[in-house]
Amino acid sequence: MLDIQAIVLDLDGTLLSSDKLISSRNYRTVKRCFDTGIHIIVATARPPRAANQFVENFPFVDYLVYYNGALLTCKSKQSQRHISIPMEISQQINNFIESHAPQSLITYEVNDSWYTCTSVPDSQYRHFGIRTNDPKPQVVDKDFIRSLSPTKILFLNDSICKDVIERFGDYVNVIATDGGVLVQIMDKSASKEDAVQYVLSDIGVNLENVMVFGDDFNDLGLFYKCGFPIAMGNAIIELKNCAKHITESNDNDGVAVALEKFVL
Repeated sequence: MLDIQAIVLDLDGTLLSSDKLISSRNYRTVKRCFDTGIHIIVATARPPRAANQFVENFPFVDYLVYYNGALLTCKSKQSQRHISIPMEISQQINNFIESHAPQSLITYEVNDSWYTCTSVPDSQYRHFGIRTNDPKPQVVDKDFIRSLSPTKILFLNDSICKDVIERFGDYVNVIATDGGVLVQIMDKSASKEDAVQYVLSDIGVNLENVMVFGDDFNDLGLFYKCGFPIAMGNAIIELKNCAKHITESNDNDGVAVALEKFVL
């Protein structure tokens, strides 16, 4: 039996089905792991308002990693660690995208508030992992956008993703997810793996005793660092290539299947 002391769960494409639901089997199995003394950590690209609607049914989750690591909260300590993109860098990125891809839809997350200069069409909402009835970003003017030090910048246009990395890679992490459609930009020091490492240091768990589940590029860093990475059946090939095991898809209770096999 593996000596697993902590389990890190991504949400979209992993714990959540394609219908954005947590199955009863996944819930029961994760809860059983917690009841044996294993720490459960959720690490997602989502902001709190979009993630908490799912994890509110997981009251035993103490540490929550949002925005791919740019925001970390601990419920028991009522504390948080927030990493934002400096205002001047954000301004330069905004100007660069507007000049090189003027049709790009750009939005800005600022510690659980969401802003844009252009309304997000319903047809594009799914790329942000948001359901039709969820809150939409607040439409503001460009002067307000220029004053922000955002937690995360999101834009829908992968054609200049490499250009953004080449120009700003020393200052920010740039990740393209959702089939390369959604480009996510965080401060250079913000990543899922660094946030999880911070949690592990706090709870006294070593990386080799961590099982991590994921499906997309923002999980790669965790897969390289944690002792037992498990790729979903629907995961990108890059994750599958460095996983210890490939489980069922998110629509077939892949998290529960792997936990029942290796942990319980």
